[in-house]
Amino acid sequence: MMPATPRSPEISVSDLLLYISCPRRVYFVSRGFELFPEINASRLERMLLKELSLNYPEIVSKCSLNADTLCKELEVALNQAYEDLPLMFPGDFTRIEGGALEEGSARARAKIPEIVANLLRGLEEYGKDTMLAALTPVKTEPFLSSEKLNLKGVPSKIVCFEDTNVPSILKPGNCPVQGVWASDRMHAASLALLLEAESGKEVPFAFVEYVSFGLLRKVVIRSSDRREVLKICRRVEKIKAGLMPEKTEEKFCTQCTFSEHCVSNSSLMSKFF
Repeated sequence: MMPATPRSPEISVSDLLLYISCPRRVYFVSRGFELFPEINASRLERMLLKELSLNYPEIVSKCSLNADTLCKELEVALNQAYEDLPLMFPGDFTRIEGGALEEGSARARAKIPEIVANLLRGLEEYGKDTMLAALTPVKTEPFLSSEKLNLKGVPSKIVCFEDTNVPSILKPGNCPVQGVWASDRMHAASLALLLEAESGKEVPFAFVEYVSFGLLRKVVIRSSDRREVLKICRRVEKIKAGLMPEKTEEKFCTQCTFSEHCVSNSSLMSKFF
């Protein structure tokens, strides 16, 4: 009898995103190191803006579309998110830095005028019905998995656009002038592959919503994107199985929570990785 082939370590879309930022982060997180040991104001700002963006469809559909009304509705929604966040993420809030929630809230509130301006610009350019279709979830944070891909992930939401269910991801960071960041393209492509595996239907595009700006970007999923996702999946499997990637110097190395553990560790294996 042939011996059973060892099963590859299960990987997630979050592992792929860690790999894109730095392959060694996958290694440390897979071995129990904390990625975010503290909850600071910057992270709280991002969490609040993501929660705020989930209110865009209701606000856009119900209120008169002028800047003053939109601004007031978004401020009400942000206040609610401020109250709800500690209840939604109680584990994270046991590690919060002093005064971080108030600072994070103030930073998120300062983004509202720009969010309003961009939402109004989008509504004017594409129309209310089209914007609502792209913003309104048919499912929020559904769990997707594929045994064939050995991959699992959770899109921020699934929206039905042009009669097709597609993934949409909420990104609270900076926004490029046009299109999406390369890492966001890989994020969208990985979720499209998972949704295809679940539905059996091609997912030709996805959305990336830059919530700090109220901007929505459509991403066409290319064959080259799919190829890159599959390549990264295989590399992440090797790392989670025990391979330490070659150390690289990145601009964020000094701020990395793993910097004290990340020493130069070249090996013959890593040179072929």
